[in-house]
Amino acid sequence: MKFRKTLKLGIAAAAICVVSGNGYGQERQMPMTVHPIKEGKLYWVEGPSGGNSGVIIGDTGVVVIDVKTTPEAGAQLVAAIAKLTPKPITHVIETHSDGDHIGGIVSFPQDIKIIGHINNKNEQRAVLAYATPIPGGGKCAPDPDRLPNMLIYKDKVSATLDGEHFVFHYFGPSHTNGDLIVELPDYKLAFTGDIITTTAPIHPEKSGSLAGWFHTAQQLLAMNVTTYVGGHASTTDTKDSLRSKVAERQVVRDKIDALVAQGKTESDIKTMFGKEAAATVGCSGVPRPSQIMEEYNEKTDKAQEIK
Repeated sequence: MKFRKTLKLGIAAAAICVVSGNGYGQERQMPMTVHPIKEGKLYWVEGPSGGNSGVIIGDTGVVVIDVKTTPEAGAQLVAAIAKLTPKPITHVIETHSDGDHIGGIVSFPQDIKIIGHINNKNEQRAVLAYATPIPGGGKCAPDPDRLPNMLIYKDKVSATLDGEHFVFHYFGPSHTNGDLIVELPDYKLAFTGDIITTTAPIHPEKSGSLAGWFHTAQQLLAMNVTTYVGGHASTTDTKDSLRSKVAERQVVRDKIDALVAQGKTESDIKTMFGKEAAATVGCSGVPRPSQIMEEYNEKTDKAQEIK
C-alpha cells in the first residue's frame, strides 16, 4: 500500500519525551506526521510522543486508535485531526494499557466512548492502586476518570462504528494481558499496538507472555489483511516483513532454549549475551526484561511445573 503524501506538523516544544520500542525516556525532537492510507477516510499518525495512532473518519464522526503519551501530545493529535475533518471525535480505541498509548486521553472530549479489553481496564486500575497518582493522568499513570467504558470480553467482536466496520481480536496475553488487535477488513489493515515494535518487549508485571507474543504474531499472519500498523514504527508492515521479524526472534528463542537444555544458568546467559540480555528501563523506572531473559524465565519456569 503506497502513501501519496504525509503531513508534518511542527512542534513548538523544546524536547518531548518519546517512547521507542526499546524503552521510555529517550529525549529527542520529533514532528507529528500524518500518513494517509485513504484520503479523507483513514490515516496513521507518528509522533510527537508515544505510540502510533490511527484516525478513521466515519459518516458523522471520527474514531481514533491510541492517543499518545501526554496531555500535550494528545492535544496536538486532536488539533491534527481537526485539520483533516470538521467531524467530532466520538470514539477512542486503546490497543493496550501502556501509558505511551493512553496518556493523551485527557485532552479528548469528555463524552467520547473509550473501547478497550477488560484486562486493559484492570491493568489501569492496578496502576492507579499501586503507583503514585498523577493529577490529570500523565506519561505513566492513567486518569481514573478516563478508563475504557466500552469493554471487549470475547476473543473476537465485530462492530460498526459510524458506518465503518471494525473487528476486535484478543489472542491472549502477549505484550500485556489486554492487547487488542484492531482490524479494518474493508481496508485489509490491522492496527497491532505494541505487538509489532523494534523489539519483542513483554510486560511481566502485566502478565505478558513471550510465548503468547509468538502465538499472536502467527494469528496476525493468518488474518486476511495486507498491511499492519505497529505501535512504534516509521513504516507499515506487510506479511513478508512481519514474517521476517518473527523469524529473527525465533532464532533467538531457539538459541536460548538450547542453552537452557544444556543446563546454563541465568548468570551464564547474562555473561554470554552481555548488553543484549540487559533489561531496558520502562515507565516510572520499572525494568523490562530483554527477549533473551524473558525466554529464559519462561522456559525455566515451565520446567518447574507440577505435573
